[in-house]
Amino acid sequence: MIHFTYQLRSYGWALATIASERTEMKVPASYLCDALGDFVNAVQSVFVTDSAQCLWEQEPGLVIWEFRRDGPNITVKAYWDHDGESLVGTDDLLLFSEQVNRELDGLLAAWGEDGYLKKWHYPFPNEAQAKLRQGIQREKERRSKK
Repeated sequence: MIHFTYQLRSYGWALATIASERTEMKVPASYLCDALGDFVNAVQSVFVTDSAQCLWEQEPGLVIWEFRRDGPNITVKAYWDHDGESLVGTDDLLLFSEQVNRELDGLLAAWGEDGYLKKWHYPFPNEAQAKLRQGIQREKERRSKK
C-alpha cells in the first residue's frame, strides 16, 4: 500500500509525503513547476495508458515520479536525480487514485481556489481532478462488470 499526502507550506512551496510499507520519502515542491497539477495529470493518465511520468523541479535538482500500471495495480517510483534517494511502492490503482483525489478535496476545502492560487502561484488543478474522478468512475464500472 502507498500513502500519499500533499500540503501547501509557504508561498510557492509544498511538501508531499509518499510512503510504502518499507520506507517514507518527503518531497518538497517548488513554484518552479506546477507540481501538483503535473502529478495529478500523470496519475489520471495511468487509467488509459500503461505508464506516465512527471518531474518536479527543485532548487537545485529534480524529483522524478514514475507511474506504471499492471492490471488493477499501480507502481509508484519517486527519486531524486542527484542523490539516489528513492521510494518504490505498489498499490491498487483505485485506492491510490482515490487517496490522491481526497488530498485534492482537502486542499480545496482548506484553501479555496483563490487561496490556493495565492499560496501556490498556480491555479488549482480542477481539470486534472475532473479527469482523475472520471478515471476512477470508469475503473469502478469496469471492475463491477467482471
